[in-house]
Amino acid sequence: MSYIAVKDLKKSHDLWERLKKEHELVLTKDGQAQAIMISIHPDDVDSSLREIRRALFSAAIGRTRSRFAQADAPALQQDIENAIAESRRTRA
Repeated sequence: MSYIAVKDLKKSHDLWERLKKEHELVLTKDGQAQAIMISIHPDDVDSSLREIRRALFSAAIGRTRSRFAQADAPALQQDIENAIAESRRTRA
């Protein structure tokens, strides 16, 4: 996976060529990964977005389960709901 700095987004021709070639680019700001750009087919926008959201949700649940497993404490329903809400807030 390749990285591209925010400032390089102005070079749109180069950006599209790299995305076409590599299919995925990590967008960085001040050297820190901030976003992922992926190539998609124009007809698949909605389904691609649904799949990405599903994957992000699953990752958030996995992180929550891992946190509780490490803490050696049972997961409380409110804690799970808070983790889901936090994930949704950061995604919006």
